Amino acid sequence: MEVRALKELVEVNPETIRKNYPYDKIEYIDIKSVGSGYLIETKLIPLSKAPSRARRLIKDGDTILSTVRPNRRSFLYIKKPKSNVVVSTGFAVLRAKEGVDPRYLYYAITDQRFTDYLTLSAKGAAYPAVDTEIIKRGKIPIWPIDIQQKIASILSAYDDLIENNTRRIQILEEMAQLIYREWFVNFRFPGYEKVRFVNSKLGKIPEGWEVVKLEDIIENVKEKTEAGEHLKNREYLPIDCIPRKSFLLLESQDYTHAKSSLILFNRKDILFGNMRSYFHKVIIAPFDGVTRTTCFVLRPRNKNYLSYAYLTLFNEKTVSYSAQHSKGSTIPYAVWEGGLAEMKIIMPSRKIIDAFEKIISPILEISINTFFKLRNLRTARDLLLPKLISGEIDVSNLDIDIRNQEQ
Repeated sequence: MEVRALKELVEVNPETIRKNYPYDKIEYIDIKSVGSGYLIETKLIPLSKAPSRARRLIKDGDTILSTVRPNRRSFLYIKKPKSNVVVSTGFAVLRAKEGVDPRYLYYAITDQRFTDYLTLSAKGAAYPAVDTEIIKRGKIPIWPIDIQQKIASILSAYDDLIENNTRRIQILEEMAQLIYREWFVNFRFPGYEKVRFVNSKLGKIPEGWEVVKLEDIIENVKEKTEAGEHLKNREYLPIDCIPRKSFLLLESQDYTHAKSSLILFNRKDILFGNMRSYFHKVIIAPFDGVTRTTCFVLRPRNKNYLSYAYLTLFNEKTVSYSAQHSKGSTIPYAVWEGGLAEMKIIMPSRKIIDAFEKIISPILEISINTFFKLRNLRTARDLLLPKLISGEIDVSNLDIDIRNQEQ
Protein backbone atom coordinates (compact mmCIF):
# COMPACT_ATOMS: atom_id res chain seq x y z
CA MET A 1 0.00 0.00 0.00
CA GLU A 2 1.15 3.54 -0.73
CA VAL A 3 -0.35 6.96 -0.06
CA ARG A 4 -0.85 9.10 -3.15
CA ALA A 5 -2.37 12.45 -4.03
CA LEU A 6 -5.74 12.41 -5.78
CA LYS A 7 -4.35 14.36 -8.74
CA GLU A 8 -2.46 11.18 -9.68
CA LEU A 9 -5.53 8.97 -9.37
CA VAL A 10 -8.55 10.87 -10.68
CA GLU A 11 -9.83 13.34 -13.22
CA VAL A 12 -11.65 16.18 -11.51
CA ASN A 13 -14.67 17.68 -13.30
CA PRO A 14 -13.85 15.96 -16.60
CA GLU A 15 -17.00 17.00 -18.52
CA THR A 16 -19.24 20.07 -18.61
CA ILE A 17 -22.21 21.16 -20.71
CA ARG A 18 -21.20 22.66 -24.04
CA LYS A 19 -23.06 24.31 -26.92
CA ASN A 20 -23.69 20.99 -28.65
CA TYR A 21 -25.40 19.45 -25.59
CA PRO A 22 -28.19 17.31 -27.11
CA TYR A 23 -30.95 17.55 -24.45
CA ASP A 24 -33.45 20.35 -23.92
CA LYS A 25 -34.41 19.06 -20.46
CA ILE A 26 -32.11 17.95 -17.66
CA GLU A 27 -32.38 15.92 -14.47
CA TYR A 28 -30.66 18.35 -12.11
CA ILE A 29 -28.89 17.41 -8.87
CA ASP A 30 -28.13 20.36 -6.61
CA ILE A 31 -26.19 20.28 -3.34
CA LYS A 32 -29.39 20.08 -1.29
CA SER A 33 -30.38 16.87 -3.05
CA VAL A 34 -27.52 14.70 -1.78
CA GLY A 35 -26.88 13.33 1.70
CA SER A 36 -24.10 11.09 2.97
CA GLY A 37 -24.24 8.49 0.25
CA TYR A 38 -27.86 8.87 -0.83
CA LEU A 39 -29.85 10.90 -3.33
CA ILE A 40 -33.00 12.64 -2.10
CA GLU A 41 -34.35 13.81 -5.43
CA THR A 42 -33.58 15.19 -8.87
CA LYS A 43 -35.41 18.04 -10.58
CA LEU A 44 -36.53 17.79 -14.20
CA ILE A 45 -36.15 21.29 -15.64
CA PRO A 46 -35.79 22.84 -19.11
CA LEU A 47 -32.17 23.49 -19.97
CA SER A 48 -33.12 27.06 -20.91
CA LYS A 49 -34.30 27.69 -17.33
CA ALA A 50 -31.52 25.80 -15.56
CA PRO A 51 -29.47 27.71 -12.97
CA SER A 52 -25.99 28.79 -14.00
CA ARG A 53 -24.54 26.19 -11.60
CA ALA A 54 -26.07 23.32 -13.61
CA ARG A 55 -22.90 22.51 -15.54
CA ARG A 56 -21.23 19.25 -14.57
CA LEU A 57 -21.81 16.00 -16.47
CA ILE A 58 -21.43 12.57 -14.91
CA LYS A 59 -21.30 8.93 -15.89
CA ASP A 60 -21.48 5.52 -14.24
CA GLY A 61 -18.76 5.05 -11.61
CA ASP A 62 -18.15 8.73 -10.88
CA THR A 63 -18.18 10.11 -7.35
CA ILE A 64 -19.64 13.53 -6.64
CA LEU A 65 -18.42 15.39 -3.57
CA SER A 66 -19.83 18.66 -2.24
CA THR A 67 -17.19 21.37 -2.11
CA VAL A 68 -19.31 23.51 0.21
CA ARG A 69 -19.23 22.88 3.98
CA PRO A 70 -17.33 19.58 3.57
CA ASN A 71 -17.95 18.72 7.23
CA ARG A 72 -21.55 17.94 6.26
CA ARG A 73 -20.30 14.94 4.25
CA SER A 74 -22.45 15.30 1.16
CA PHE A 75 -21.35 12.77 -1.46
CA LEU A 76 -22.74 10.13 -3.80
CA TYR A 77 -21.50 7.22 -5.90
CA ILE A 78 -23.08 7.42 -9.35
CA LYS A 79 -24.76 4.27 -10.68
CA LYS A 80 -26.03 4.15 -14.25
CA PRO A 81 -27.37 7.72 -14.39
CA LYS A 82 -29.78 8.91 -17.05
CA SER A 83 -27.98 10.45 -20.00
CA ASN A 84 -29.38 13.93 -19.24
CA VAL A 85 -28.34 14.13 -15.58
CA VAL A 86 -26.45 17.31 -14.70
CA VAL A 87 -24.99 18.20 -11.31
CA SER A 88 -24.27 21.53 -9.69
CA THR A 89 -20.85 23.14 -9.79
CA GLY A 90 -21.16 22.93 -6.00
CA PHE A 91 -19.93 19.36 -6.50
CA ALA A 92 -16.56 18.11 -7.60
CA VAL A 93 -16.92 15.19 -10.00
CA LEU A 94 -14.19 12.59 -9.44
CA ARG A 95 -13.52 10.02 -12.16
CA ALA A 96 -11.06 7.21 -11.46
CA LYS A 97 -8.06 6.82 -13.73
CA GLU A 98 -6.70 3.49 -14.94
CA GLY A 99 -5.55 1.27 -12.07
CA VAL A 100 -8.06 2.74 -9.60
CA ASP A 101 -11.28 0.92 -8.82
CA PRO A 102 -14.10 3.55 -8.93
CA ARG A 103 -15.92 2.07 -5.96
CA TYR A 104 -12.73 1.91 -3.89
CA LEU A 105 -12.08 5.55 -4.75
CA TYR A 106 -15.56 6.43 -3.44
CA TYR A 107 -14.90 4.72 -0.11
CA ALA A 108 -11.43 6.23 0.25
CA ILE A 109 -12.63 9.81 -0.20
CA THR A 110 -15.67 9.29 2.05
CA ASP A 111 -13.43 8.09 4.88
CA GLN A 112 -13.77 10.52 7.80
CA ARG A 113 -10.05 11.25 7.61
CA PHE A 114 -10.42 12.67 4.12
CA THR A 115 -13.42 14.70 5.30
CA ASP A 116 -11.29 16.06 8.14
CA TYR A 117 -8.60 17.09 5.64
CA LEU A 118 -11.15 18.96 3.53
CA THR A 119 -12.73 20.61 6.57
CA LEU A 120 -9.39 21.89 7.83
CA SER A 121 -8.46 23.11 4.34
CA ALA A 122 -11.75 24.90 3.63
CA LYS A 123 -11.63 28.63 2.95
CA GLY A 124 -14.15 31.15 4.23
CA ALA A 125 -15.76 31.53 7.63
CA ALA A 126 -19.46 31.98 6.87
CA TYR A 127 -19.50 29.70 3.83
CA PRO A 128 -16.47 27.38 4.05
CA ALA A 129 -15.60 25.61 0.81
CA VAL A 130 -12.77 23.78 -0.90
CA ASP A 131 -11.54 24.29 -4.45
CA THR A 132 -10.31 21.83 -7.06
CA GLU A 133 -6.67 22.24 -6.10
CA ILE A 134 -7.34 21.40 -2.46
CA ILE A 135 -9.15 18.24 -3.54
CA LYS A 136 -6.35 17.25 -5.89
CA ARG A 137 -3.78 17.64 -3.11
CA GLY A 138 -5.73 15.33 -0.82
CA LYS A 139 -4.10 11.95 -0.24
CA ILE A 140 -5.59 8.48 0.09
CA PRO A 141 -4.14 4.98 0.61
CA ILE A 142 -3.89 3.13 -2.68
CA TRP A 143 -3.62 -0.68 -2.89
CA PRO A 144 -3.03 -3.09 -5.78
CA ILE A 145 -6.18 -3.30 -7.88
CA ASP A 146 -7.23 -6.75 -6.61
CA ILE A 147 -7.12 -5.51 -2.99
CA GLN A 148 -9.02 -2.36 -3.95
CA GLN A 149 -11.72 -4.53 -5.51
CA LYS A 150 -11.95 -6.79 -2.45
CA ILE A 151 -12.32 -3.80 -0.12
CA ALA A 152 -14.94 -2.28 -2.41
CA SER A 153 -16.81 -5.58 -2.60
CA ILE A 154 -17.06 -5.88 1.20
CA LEU A 155 -18.21 -2.30 1.73
CA SER A 156 -20.60 -2.27 -1.22
CA ALA A 157 -22.38 -5.30 0.28
CA TYR A 158 -23.29 -3.04 3.19
CA ASP A 159 -24.31 -0.26 0.86
CA ASP A 160 -26.53 -2.60 -1.15
CA LEU A 161 -28.43 -3.51 2.02
CA ILE A 162 -28.57 0.15 3.03
CA GLU A 163 -29.95 1.03 -0.40
CA ASN A 164 -32.56 -1.76 -0.23
CA ASN A 165 -33.77 -0.65 3.19
CA THR A 166 -33.79 2.99 2.15
CA ARG A 167 -35.92 2.08 -0.84
CA ARG A 168 -38.22 0.12 1.45
CA ILE A 169 -38.81 3.20 3.58
CA GLN A 170 -39.45 5.28 0.47
CA ILE A 171 -42.02 2.78 -0.81
CA LEU A 172 -43.77 2.74 2.57
CA GLU A 173 -43.81 6.55 2.61
CA GLU A 174 -45.30 6.68 -0.87
CA MET A 175 -47.89 4.05 0.04
CA ALA A 176 -49.04 5.98 3.14
CA GLN A 177 -49.21 9.26 1.20
CA LEU A 178 -51.14 7.64 -1.65
CA ILE A 179 -53.76 6.21 0.71
CA TYR A 180 -54.05 9.59 2.47
CA ARG A 181 -54.65 11.40 -0.82
CA GLU A 182 -57.12 8.78 -1.99
CA TRP A 183 -59.18 8.93 1.21
CA PHE A 184 -58.97 12.59 2.22
CA VAL A 185 -58.28 14.52 -0.99
CA ASN A 186 -60.14 12.44 -3.59
CA PHE A 187 -62.67 11.21 -0.98
CA ARG A 188 -62.46 7.63 -2.21
CA PHE A 189 -62.48 6.08 1.27
CA PRO A 190 -64.21 2.75 2.08
CA GLY A 191 -67.95 3.17 1.60
CA TYR A 192 -67.71 6.58 -0.09
CA GLU A 193 -70.26 5.50 -2.72
CA LYS A 194 -73.02 5.51 -0.11
CA VAL A 195 -72.09 8.84 1.53
CA ARG A 196 -73.85 12.12 0.82
CA PHE A 197 -71.66 15.20 0.31
CA VAL A 198 -72.54 18.56 1.88
CA ASN A 199 -71.27 22.13 1.60
CA SER A 200 -68.51 23.40 3.91
CA LYS A 201 -65.95 26.22 4.12
CA LEU A 202 -63.56 23.94 2.23
CA GLY A 203 -66.04 22.90 -0.43
CA LYS A 204 -68.03 19.68 -0.64
CA ILE A 205 -67.17 17.20 2.11
CA PRO A 206 -68.74 13.91 3.23
CA GLU A 207 -71.71 14.26 5.55
CA GLY A 208 -70.67 13.80 9.17
CA TRP A 209 -67.18 15.25 8.59
CA GLU A 210 -66.18 18.65 9.97
CA VAL A 211 -63.97 21.61 9.15
CA VAL A 212 -61.68 22.38 12.11
CA LYS A 213 -58.50 24.27 12.86
CA LEU A 214 -55.21 22.38 12.89
CA GLU A 215 -54.78 23.24 16.57
CA ASP A 216 -58.06 21.45 17.35
CA ILE A 217 -56.41 18.08 16.72
CA ILE A 218 -52.70 18.89 17.19
CA GLU A 219 -50.88 20.65 20.05
CA ASN A 220 -47.56 22.44 19.85
CA VAL A 221 -45.45 20.98 22.68
CA LYS A 222 -42.92 23.39 24.18
CA GLU A 223 -41.06 21.37 26.80
CA LYS A 224 -37.93 23.51 27.02
CA THR A 225 -34.69 22.29 28.55
CA GLU A 226 -30.97 23.00 28.79
CA ALA A 227 -27.98 20.87 27.88
CA GLY A 228 -26.98 18.55 30.71
CA GLU A 229 -26.66 15.06 32.12
CA HIS A 230 -30.44 14.55 32.07
CA LEU A 231 -30.31 14.35 28.28
CA LYS A 232 -27.87 11.43 28.11
CA ASN A 233 -30.60 9.00 27.00
CA ARG A 234 -31.93 11.33 24.33
CA GLU A 235 -30.59 12.03 20.85
CA TYR A 236 -30.04 15.54 19.50
CA LEU A 237 -31.82 16.14 16.22
CA PRO A 238 -31.55 19.74 14.96
CA ILE A 239 -33.30 20.87 11.80
CA ASP A 240 -30.20 20.48 9.60
CA CYS A 241 -30.15 16.73 10.37
CA ILE A 242 -33.67 16.28 8.98
CA PRO A 243 -33.72 15.68 5.21
CA ARG A 244 -36.18 17.33 2.87
CA LYS A 245 -39.37 15.55 1.80
CA SER A 246 -38.20 12.33 3.36
CA PHE A 247 -38.95 10.14 6.32
CA LEU A 248 -36.28 8.78 8.65
CA LEU A 249 -33.24 9.31 6.42
CA LEU A 250 -31.70 11.30 9.23
CA GLU A 251 -28.61 11.42 11.40
CA SER A 252 -28.54 12.77 14.95
CA GLN A 253 -25.73 14.82 16.50
CA ASP A 254 -24.11 15.24 19.90
CA TYR A 255 -26.45 17.54 21.86
CA THR A 256 -23.54 19.07 23.82
CA HIS A 257 -22.88 21.28 20.77
CA ALA A 258 -26.17 23.07 21.46
CA LYS A 259 -26.39 25.18 24.60
CA SER A 260 -29.69 27.03 24.15
CA SER A 261 -33.17 26.97 22.60
CA LEU A 262 -33.56 23.25 23.28
CA ILE A 263 -36.92 21.50 23.45
CA LEU A 264 -37.71 17.86 24.18
CA PHE A 265 -39.66 15.47 22.01
CA ASN A 266 -40.86 11.90 22.47
CA ARG A 267 -40.95 8.94 20.13
CA LYS A 268 -43.75 9.41 17.57
CA ASP A 269 -44.03 13.14 18.12
CA ILE A 270 -44.08 14.98 14.79
CA LEU A 271 -41.17 17.33 14.08
CA PHE A 272 -42.03 20.16 11.71
CA GLY A 273 -39.16 22.37 10.56
CA ASN A 274 -40.35 25.96 10.96
CA MET A 275 -37.17 27.71 9.77
CA ARG A 276 -37.55 28.07 6.00
CA SER A 277 -40.51 25.71 6.25
CA TYR A 278 -40.70 25.50 2.45
CA PHE A 279 -37.79 23.06 2.73
CA HIS A 280 -40.47 20.54 3.77
CA LYS A 281 -38.80 18.93 6.78
CA VAL A 282 -41.52 16.90 8.48
CA ILE A 283 -40.94 13.54 10.20
CA ILE A 284 -42.25 11.26 12.91
CA ALA A 285 -39.58 10.99 15.59
CA PRO A 286 -38.25 7.41 15.81
CA PHE A 287 -36.79 7.98 19.30
CA ASP A 288 -36.97 10.24 22.36
CA GLY A 289 -34.80 13.26 21.70
CA VAL A 290 -34.04 16.94 21.88
CA THR A 291 -34.24 19.49 19.09
CA ARG A 292 -34.15 23.27 18.86
CA THR A 293 -36.93 25.80 18.52
CA THR A 294 -36.35 25.84 14.76
CA CYS A 295 -38.67 22.81 14.81
CA PHE A 296 -42.21 22.62 16.10
CA VAL A 297 -42.78 19.56 18.27
CA LEU A 298 -46.35 18.63 17.39
CA ARG A 299 -48.44 15.98 19.10
CA PRO A 300 -51.94 14.77 18.19
CA ARG A 301 -54.45 15.47 20.96
CA ASN A 302 -55.78 11.93 20.46
CA LYS A 303 -53.24 9.15 19.87
CA ASN A 304 -55.62 7.57 17.36
CA TYR A 305 -55.12 10.63 15.14
CA LEU A 306 -51.35 10.10 14.75
CA SER A 307 -51.30 8.82 11.16
CA TYR A 308 -53.84 11.38 9.98
CA ALA A 309 -52.07 14.21 11.82
CA TYR A 310 -48.64 13.28 10.45
CA LEU A 311 -49.77 12.95 6.83
CA THR A 312 -51.81 16.17 7.06
CA LEU A 313 -48.70 18.01 8.30
CA PHE A 314 -46.55 16.35 5.62
CA ASN A 315 -49.00 17.37 2.90
CA GLU A 316 -47.64 19.97 0.45
CA LYS A 317 -50.68 22.16 1.09
CA THR A 318 -49.82 22.41 4.80
CA VAL A 319 -46.15 23.15 4.11
CA SER A 320 -47.15 25.83 1.61
CA TYR A 321 -49.56 27.38 4.14
CA SER A 322 -46.84 27.49 6.80
CA ALA A 323 -44.45 29.20 4.37
CA GLN A 324 -47.08 31.80 3.50
CA HIS A 325 -47.62 32.52 7.20
CA SER A 326 -43.94 32.90 8.06
CA LYS A 327 -42.23 35.97 9.49
CA GLY A 328 -38.85 37.37 8.54
CA SER A 329 -37.43 38.12 5.11
CA THR A 330 -33.83 36.88 5.24
CA ILE A 331 -34.62 33.75 7.26
CA PRO A 332 -38.40 33.23 7.39
CA TYR A 333 -39.84 31.34 10.35
CA ALA A 334 -43.29 29.78 10.35
CA VAL A 335 -45.42 30.70 13.36
CA TRP A 336 -47.84 28.48 15.23
CA GLU A 337 -50.16 30.80 17.13
CA GLY A 338 -51.89 33.00 14.60
CA GLY A 339 -50.33 31.02 11.77
CA LEU A 340 -50.21 27.29 11.15
CA ALA A 341 -52.49 26.57 14.12
CA GLU A 342 -55.28 28.48 12.36
CA MET A 343 -55.15 26.46 9.16
CA LYS A 344 -58.54 24.96 8.29
CA ILE A 345 -58.53 21.20 7.71
CA ILE A 346 -61.12 18.50 7.21
CA MET A 347 -61.79 16.27 10.21
CA PRO A 348 -63.20 12.91 9.07
CA SER A 349 -65.65 10.86 11.07
CA ARG A 350 -64.26 8.80 13.94
CA LYS A 351 -65.08 5.59 12.07
CA ILE A 352 -62.96 6.62 9.07
CA ILE A 353 -60.12 7.92 11.25
CA ASP A 354 -59.99 4.62 13.15
CA ALA A 355 -59.99 2.63 9.89
CA PHE A 356 -57.19 4.82 8.49
CA GLU A 357 -55.09 4.44 11.64
CA LYS A 358 -55.51 0.66 11.52
CA ILE A 359 -54.03 0.59 8.01
CA ILE A 360 -51.34 3.28 8.27
CA SER A 361 -50.02 2.75 11.81
CA PRO A 362 -48.33 -0.60 10.95
CA ILE A 363 -46.76 1.03 7.86
CA LEU A 364 -45.24 3.80 9.99
CA GLU A 365 -44.05 1.28 12.58
CA ILE A 366 -42.28 -0.77 9.90
CA SER A 367 -40.64 2.42 8.64
CA ILE A 368 -39.34 3.22 12.12
CA ASN A 369 -37.99 -0.31 12.60
CA THR A 370 -36.33 -0.15 9.18
CA PHE A 371 -34.70 3.14 10.17
CA PHE A 372 -32.91 1.39 13.04
CA LYS A 373 -31.78 -1.41 10.70
CA LEU A 374 -30.39 1.26 8.41
CA ARG A 375 -28.56 2.94 11.24
CA ASN A 376 -27.01 -0.33 12.43
CA LEU A 377 -25.79 -1.08 8.92
CA ARG A 378 -24.33 2.41 8.51
CA THR A 379 -22.58 2.18 11.87
CA ALA A 380 -21.06 -1.20 11.03
CA ARG A 381 -19.91 -0.01 7.60
CA ASP A 382 -18.46 3.24 8.98
CA LEU A 383 -16.50 1.35 11.62
CA LEU A 384 -15.16 -1.10 9.08
CA LEU A 385 -14.34 1.36 6.29
CA PRO A 386 -11.26 3.10 7.77
CA LYS A 387 -9.84 -0.21 8.99
CA LEU A 388 -10.09 -1.73 5.51
CA ILE A 389 -8.78 1.35 3.71
CA SER A 390 -5.79 1.73 6.06
CA GLY A 391 -4.91 -1.97 6.10
CA GLU A 392 -5.62 -2.40 9.81
CA ILE A 393 -7.77 -5.33 8.68
CA ASP A 394 -6.11 -7.61 6.12
CA VAL A 395 -8.63 -8.39 3.39
CA SER A 396 -6.55 -11.06 1.66
CA ASN A 397 -8.39 -13.93 3.31
CA LEU A 398 -11.29 -12.00 4.80
CA ASP A 399 -14.84 -13.28 4.40
CA ILE A 400 -17.50 -11.20 6.14
CA ASP A 401 -21.14 -12.31 6.33
CA ILE A 402 -23.24 -9.20 6.89
CA ARG A 403 -26.65 -10.86 6.86
CA ASN A 404 -26.95 -10.81 10.64
CA GLN A 405 -25.91 -7.15 10.90
CA GLU A 406 -29.34 -5.98 9.73
CA GLN A 407 -30.79 -7.02 13.05
